Amino acid sequence: MRLARPVYASLPVVYMVIGVFAIFLSYLDPSGLSGKAAFFIGLVAETAALTVFLRRKDERELSRKYSGVSIERPPTAGTERITNN
Repeated sequence: MRLARPVYASLPVVYMVIGVFAIFLSYLDPSGLSGKAAFFIGLVAETAALTVFLRRKDERELSRKYSGVSIERPPTAGTERITNN
């Protein structure tokens, strides 16, 4: 699935806000099951934010490093026949 660039660029921030909010909720009720669930959700959201952020950073570095030329074989590659003369 491909997302629009502004949506994809805002994902780490959205995940981070969700994670901070969930961890904050876990501190309001640390002893209950809901507090533990909120902390787990916050931890997963923070991990997702870091993952998407690092993935975007790597993608930007790779796009600067490589010109975008495909390394795939051209459609006619491998169709020539070898003839013996």
